[in-house]
Order: sequence, then structure tokens, then C-alpha cells
Amino acid sequence: MKRYLFLLSLLFISLISSAQFIDDEEPEYAEEKEVPKFTDNLFFGGNIGLVFGSYTYINLSPIIGYRITDKFSAGTGFIYEYVKDNRYIPTYETTIYGGKFFAQYVLFDYVILYAEDNIISLEKKYYDVIHNFPSNGRFVLNVPWIGGGIYQQAGKGGMYFMILFNLNNSTNSPYSSYEYRLGFNF
Repeated sequence: MKRYLFLLSLLFISLISSAQFIDDEEPEYAEEKEVPKFTDNLFFGGNIGLVFGSYTYINLSPIIGYRITDKFSAGTGFIYEYVKDNRYIPTYETTIYGGKFFAQYVLFDYVILYAEDNIISLEKKYYDVIHNFPSNGRFVLNVPWIGGGIYQQAGKGGMYFMILFNLNNSTNSPYSSYEYRLGFNF
């Protein structure tokens, strides 16, 4: 009797298992994720600052970045600043230019951590107040920034507002100990 039950069970199991393959439809496979192109993860943006009057300030700082993961991005950019102040005699007028490298991490949905390293060229006559650099002309200064803020994503781009702290707040730095930034990525 046990033998018949055992054979009947095997027959029943084989019918059930073969019934799974009788369907004429092709079996479903997990959808393959399309590998994004390199250009799909690129983004562009930066900052523009304009002040006109007895004090004139123009800042153009375009960036190009790459989304390495959904939460981590890194990139580079260019810095150009023109400053003219007619409130002094003689008039103070200079340009600051250089490059930057940055990294950004999305901590929560709208909260980002940000680090940036600026390498800028400054005029010695305005910024070398303690005469560290023996030659006339220009000198190079490294200005690292660290901070965070909020980021609102819209499609591939977005808008951010950050507060950054200057880690090289030396007498040669043209920047204050902190700055607020509002910018866009496309």
C-alpha cells in the first residue's frame, strides 16, 4: 500500500511539474537594465555673480560634473572674478582666475555634503600683504572649501543653496571665512 501511495505521489508531482512547461508563452526573464552612456551622467552648471556701481564685481564660475552613483558626483570648473572698487584712491582693480575640483554627496533626499578645492591666481600687490612671495606679478593660492546645503532635483538638473567654510582663511585669501552659494545644474 505504501508502495502504491509513493508511486501515485511521484506521478502526481511529475504531472504538476510538467504542467508548468505546457504553456506556449515564452518564459519571462528579468529585464536587462540599459547601461547609461557616459554623457547621460554628465551635468553642467555653476555660479554667476554680478554687482555694479562704485563697487563692481563679476563672477563667472562654470562647472562640469559626472554622477558617479545616484548619490555621489564629482567634477571640475573654471573661476573668473573681476573686482573694481572706486571708493579708494587709487582705484582698486584686479582679476582672480583659476580652477576648481569638487565632490558632492547626497546625504538625505534634499541634503548634500560638499567639498571644493580652488587653485586661484592673485595679484601680489593686492593679496600678498605679508610679502610671502618674492617676485612681482601674480601668485597661486590654494583655497579649500567644505560645507553642505539643500538640493532640489528637477529631471537631470537642479538648484542648490549651500553654506561653505573656507579652510584657508589666511591673510592672502580674497574670501571671507564662509560664503553662501546659490546655483544651478543642467
